[in-house]
Amino acid sequence: MKTLVIVESPSKAEKIQTYLGKDYIVLASKGHITDLAKGGKHGLGVDIENNFKPHYVLMEDKLETLDALLAAAKKVDQIFVASDPDREGEAIAWHLATRLDGCGKPIKRMVFNEIKKDKLLKAVKNVRDIDMNLFHSQEARRILDRLVGFMVSSFLMNFFGSGLSAGRVQSVVTRLVIDREREIESFIPEDFWTIQVKLTNDRDESFIAKYNGRLTDLPTAEATKKALNVPEFVISEVSSEEEKRYPQAPLVTSTLQRIMSKIHGFGADRTMKAAQRLYESGYCTYIRTDSVRVGDDALKEVRDWLTTNKYEVPKKAYVYKNKDVAQDAHECIRPSDLTLLPGQNYAIIDPDEKLVYETIWKYFVASQMMPAVYDTLAVTAYPQGNASVKVKSSGKSLKSKGYMDILGVEDNSSVNIPNLKVGDVVHLSGKGALKMEKKQTQPPGRYSEDKLIKELVNKNIGRPATYAELLSKITSRNYVEKKGNVYHATPLGKKITDELNQYFTFMDYNYTAKMEQQLDEIESGKVNHIDMLKKFFPEFKKELDKAYMSRGGFLCEHCGNPMGTRIAKIDGSKFLACSGFPRCRNTKPINAATAA
Repeated sequence: MKTLVIVESPSKAEKIQTYLGKDYIVLASKGHITDLAKGGKHGLGVDIENNFKPHYVLMEDKLETLDALLAAAKKVDQIFVASDPDREGEAIAWHLATRLDGCGKPIKRMVFNEIKKDKLLKAVKNVRDIDMNLFHSQEARRILDRLVGFMVSSFLMNFFGSGLSAGRVQSVVTRLVIDREREIESFIPEDFWTIQVKLTNDRDESFIAKYNGRLTDLPTAEATKKALNVPEFVISEVSSEEEKRYPQAPLVTSTLQRIMSKIHGFGADRTMKAAQRLYESGYCTYIRTDSVRVGDDALKEVRDWLTTNKYEVPKKAYVYKNKDVAQDAHECIRPSDLTLLPGQNYAIIDPDEKLVYETIWKYFVASQMMPAVYDTLAVTAYPQGNASVKVKSSGKSLKSKGYMDILGVEDNSSVNIPNLKVGDVVHLSGKGALKMEKKQTQPPGRYSEDKLIKELVNKNIGRPATYAELLSKITSRNYVEKKGNVYHATPLGKKITDELNQYFTFMDYNYTAKMEQQLDEIESGKVNHIDMLKKFFPEFKKELDKAYMSRGGFLCEHCGNPMGTRIAKIDGSKFLACSGFPRCRNTKPINAATAA
């Protein structure tokens, strides 16, 4: 039986063809083949009055691709659509199936998480129908983004100039940067004081201790300094124990992006491009995931590798838990073959791919290793005769590297405290043994890419797979500016964000997170996507109308939609046109509307 397998990328198609053999024809769709129509007779590409029915059109650059797929479909007995294992992939599968349905061949969905022969052979034996809940989740997101993006962008361009855009998630990400900038601008520094003492025991061994309290006014600081200016201190507490630091969970999309940004200075887009090539070449599992789950086979493989290479392993494998908002469609990001060691895998030539692969490999292996162990020591002392004023000193030194060994982490921290016991008397001695310093509180720092991604994850804004595109978009639009690895607000970004904050609920952080939750519930079949859109749009439309009217705009007397400024193609003159086009074709001269 001859089978056509359709994947997304040509490089992936070539790799999979070598594994599946002559009974399969593996071709690539090169991503999406259709998109929502826009402009002209199609307007928004969404028929709001007909249950938000989307109007999809074949993308112009995919005509030849579809012709090739149709030709191949006629030569086979069945078709497996093997686009990526996520919402976007399910949507691509649905659109391909719709376009190929006329061939009269059975069409099934094939899903795999890594490009290995055994995984692919298993996948062809376990094909399924297209998951309509998963598809509707993507479609609902696409429609939401189109409604907000087109309609709010049109509002901005009408009153603030051409070339501006808004986005359901894009504008919220911008707001994060703007809000942080405002925090920095409004920050008022406060004074505080620190006091440290140099104490010495009878064996002439010295250590530094600090006053254990916050001093926010000078009189109290001076009084505390005076109380500490005595010749002898008594040791009141000594605490010595082991501290274990456990490895972090295996990588997901956001943590891979954050580590590559923090350690190697990679932008999210650069990281994802390298990771995508690694996945398509069969070196790692699917790289768009927010699940830390590890399959049983991979868990056994990593524990066996560690044992073989003389690393101690925990008695039981670590089981990491996903956050409540995480989708668990597939595993964490991990290498497909642990024997392909970083630095020794000469098939990976590209420098970016080498670094990303090394990061994926090391963090996956580290996730199942023993904890790092520290010896810690903490000492508390007080001036003799005054136990109400205390100073503390603490330190730790690395006893066992554990997982830090595979990551190449060096920790040279040490315990610079002599061997003391409760009741010992130590002395304030030497020049500068008592030191008081005035300091000021500092404003919050601007977001680095690492910290901004962390904040997006914490607030459940967007999806990790879209972070690279979002960060690229807000900088290219000049709403924020990236200086080095830090994001700064721009005057344009402030102006647009302030305007949108006035009128639109979608700008609220909690609201955005709730929308993500609803999309997840559509995916799980708990919420109907049309019901969600019907609930969203009326309130959004009221907010949009209010925004137009507050800026001196006009509502169409025929249908109630906002009238927006348009430019005539013939002579470049401006006129008002109903935003409900093509359903409503009402137009009027600007001066007539103003006069009315």
